[in-house]
Amino acid sequence: MFFSLNKKFIYTIALFFLFTAALFVFTFYNIYGSKLQEEQRSTFLRNQQYIELLYENINLRNALDNIITTNKIPSGEKLNNLLKNKKDIRSQQEELSLERKKTAEMVQTYNERYEALQQAVRIVIFSSVLIILSMLLLWTLIKRWVIAPINKLAAASRQVASGNFATRVNTFSHQVFTDEFDDLSHTFNQMLENIENGILEIKNKETFLQSLIDGIPDGIRVIDDNYNIIIANKEYYRQAGKKAQCSKCYASSQNLKNPCPASLYMCPLQEINHKHLKKVKFVQQFAKYPNRHLSINAAPLTINTNGEQNSYIVEVIRDLSDDIRFSHQQKLSSLGFLATSVAHEMKNHLGSIRMILEAILDKFYKDIPDDNEEKQYLSMINNQLISCINVPERLLKLSRYSNDDQQEIKYINSVKEVIDLLDYEAKRNGVTVELNAPDENLSIIGFEADFKMAIINIIQNAFKAMPNGGKLRINTYQKDNRQNVLEIEDNGIGIPKDKINRIFEPFFSEGKNTQNKGTGLGLAIVKSIIEKINGTLSVRSQENKGTCFIMEFPASDNGNASLQKKKSLHK
Repeated sequence: MFFSLNKKFIYTIALFFLFTAALFVFTFYNIYGSKLQEEQRSTFLRNQQYIELLYENINLRNALDNIITTNKIPSGEKLNNLLKNKKDIRSQQEELSLERKKTAEMVQTYNERYEALQQAVRIVIFSSVLIILSMLLLWTLIKRWVIAPINKLAAASRQVASGNFATRVNTFSHQVFTDEFDDLSHTFNQMLENIENGILEIKNKETFLQSLIDGIPDGIRVIDDNYNIIIANKEYYRQAGKKAQCSKCYASSQNLKNPCPASLYMCPLQEINHKHLKKVKFVQQFAKYPNRHLSINAAPLTINTNGEQNSYIVEVIRDLSDDIRFSHQQKLSSLGFLATSVAHEMKNHLGSIRMILEAILDKFYKDIPDDNEEKQYLSMINNQLISCINVPERLLKLSRYSNDDQQEIKYINSVKEVIDLLDYEAKRNGVTVELNAPDENLSIIGFEADFKMAIINIIQNAFKAMPNGGKLRINTYQKDNRQNVLEIEDNGIGIPKDKINRIFEPFFSEGKNTQNKGTGLGLAIVKSIIEKINGTLSVRSQENKGTCFIMEFPASDNGNASLQKKKSLHK
């Protein structure tokens, strides 16, 4: 319990004074007053006995004198002595008067002494009042010179303890006489000013450091051995989808309450501390944006502070979405350049051959019936030439990367065009392609070139998964009248369980040879394309049994209307 110095001084002075005054009065009264009363009592008793004896003697003498006078007893020597003693009665009466006077004087003396005792008591009381006034004056001076400065220092210390370093102890600037408390107050204010300037300098450096790392385009975060985020920049919080800083790294990036399990996530802290690695690089997704792939580079950091070494982990996090988009654009650009070259080299020659063949048909087989075998062969060659001419046309169309608004796509037709484009590759690999499309009027909203590129990537991966040939089934249907589903299923080698969660990561490739080994961007690009047109991409697979990629897209209103119309006609 807090008990101020003010109360301590007041209560101590009051108790000390009361105890001293009570002890003095009690001792003085009991010793001096009791002795005075006893002396007065003894004197009164002695004087009373003496006066009674005198009275008795005088009365006896008076009685004897009356007897002699009344009986006329003759005088003799004894009688003369008695008569002589009679003369002494007056002297005895005078002596009695004198004793009475002495007794009165003794009473007067006792009264004077008792009055002196009362006067002493009054002096004690007056002295006590003076002592109290002196103590009050002393307490006032102590309160002004000691307690008040201490209270000011205590109030300022409480403000500083609460974080207000701008507070100061009030002092008089033009004070003539100063004491130790004035020096202490000036020193205290100077100390607070130095602390405030130091804190301001630290805050300015922190602001500069935060602004510096906020200007870095990649995400930056520093964590300690207890998974605490020491500092991070704005780009990191954008990547993590956080507006406020989280204390723990696993809570910030993965929304977990405990450290990330090693079986699901690669933790740079565990990799560096346990395996003593100098650098760790991996690709990871944060919980807020599971479809965004992030490249994380982590390295240890050791700082020596006051003779102690503190270990940290510095992570540089780069969003690979732009890299994937750039790679996709590069791939489309290369494909467009290839398509342009093929169109330039092939289209004119094929067109010339077609014109010659049509001229032969018009000149030599115009009047020949259509069932003529030679005419039929020449017509088949002409049709194949037309198909060959359409190939570069489709390549040109596929290579166009459009940034325009999305449009309605009859995606069954797009799938058929891709199948035709990859027909030679399928036959070369011994793969049979089967398309099941009950309704060819289903449509989605998106970019046709992007959609075809995604289908090409998935089908080519399926060809690689069936090195010894196989069967590729493409199924399309509508679910709940709102979702168009496209399934691409092969009966190839499948995907291992420990790899299936990583196939959409950028730069992850499972190709076993140089021919099948890719950049690892194909499925990442496919996923980004599907999500760009508001679709979803999932996969199911079993080793040595096959893999199925499932794409779901929101159905366009026109596609739904045609489907409903077809159902009503069927009814």
